[in-house]
Amino acid sequence: MNAVTRIVRALARFDALHPAHIDLGLERVKALLGKLGDPHKHLPPTVHVAGTNGKGSTIVMLGAMAEAAGLSVHIHTSPHLIRLNERYQLGGFGPVTDAALVDLLEEVEEANNGAAATSFELLTAAMFLAFARNPADLALIEVGLGGEFDASNVLSQPALCLITPIAHDHGDYLGDDIASIARAKAGIIKPGVPVISARQCDKARHVIERAGARVQAPVRFADEDFHVRNEDGHLVFEDDTQLLDLPLPRLKGGHQVQNAGLAVAAALHLKCNHTAMAQGLEAVQWPGRFDILHQGAVADRVNAQNAQIIVDGAHNPHAARALAASVLSMQTQDPRPLVIIVGLQGNKDAGQFFEAFSALDPKVICIPVKDAPYPMTPDDMQMAARRANLEAQTAPGFEAALTSALATARGPRIVVCGSLYLAGEVLAFNV
Repeated sequence: MNAVTRIVRALARFDALHPAHIDLGLERVKALLGKLGDPHKHLPPTVHVAGTNGKGSTIVMLGAMAEAAGLSVHIHTSPHLIRLNERYQLGGFGPVTDAALVDLLEEVEEANNGAAATSFELLTAAMFLAFARNPADLALIEVGLGGEFDASNVLSQPALCLITPIAHDHGDYLGDDIASIARAKAGIIKPGVPVISARQCDKARHVIERAGARVQAPVRFADEDFHVRNEDGHLVFEDDTQLLDLPLPRLKGGHQVQNAGLAVAAALHLKCNHTAMAQGLEAVQWPGRFDILHQGAVADRVNAQNAQIIVDGAHNPHAARALAASVLSMQTQDPRPLVIIVGLQGNKDAGQFFEAFSALDPKVICIPVKDAPYPMTPDDMQMAARRANLEAQTAPGFEAALTSALATARGPRIVVCGSLYLAGEVLAFNV
């Protein structure tokens, strides 16, 4: 049996160990890590990252800058787009190999010995094992959901905590109001550990500030303690002691300027130099985030009709508004008929998601999302889009939706969004 098949079967066994896809709490993962020798206590200096949107983008930009500074960096992000291996980037080696991954999963499974545990808890334990056993100078670890009761929050003394923008999402687990969501995210804050936060709304800011004060963790906020802006095609970063002129990040979209500012603030805390920060921002790659496809099977089909396709993992209203702003900028410079192919999960606010695009007046094609744990039906998405006064139809899947989009008008701009699961599906088609 090859390694890929063994990975698939291990994941199926993981799914059978707990009736819920998500069950926040630390008791199970702490018990499991204890059986594995507490690998989370044997990591290199670690940056722990929570927030609603922009966690992955911030992490990969910080990672690219740290690597340009000569550091070996482990990176954990979640979820993956195409292959599970993407979640575990080992410093100097890239994604963990299939052979190494299946060994990790089976070792975790054996140690767990059939105890109730969610798949994410088991996968997080595998990540800690991999990072503890492979030497590196730095580890960057993304929270899976929330913060306080996320399986990654067994870290007792990270070197730094980052909090990206907080917005409404996962209300069924974190609460429906911003203060409750912010309390969950701020749960990663540890005694005395510095915190750097993106710009937040007043309610989230007050929660983070109070959480830091309770444990004497110094907190710095974007737009207060440091500032970042796009000035004449440059990223300008400024705080009380310095003014940096850097290239814009390779990642597209106006919101990435703010993510880059948070990453630069973290890089300065880690003593990265100006040259390394510039090189990292220019080199960083992050598929599925305002990803304009230029090559591959899907791109070739689109390019043959003088069209353009953008794949983005935006899956909540806050991310949809950021995506819409980036699309509007492109539409202003290069107007095209606009088609949005959307696949949402059932636990998302579809109404506000579609309202984010109302000013763009796109045609909307709603499709099911393969392999998503809580898929929303295309009919429900269509009704939500129509309530936002958008022209909407359904299609049975991405290929049918793409055919319909290309038939809409000459040379359309096609934006695929709504779920990272859908982004992964499209990128898999594009190989």
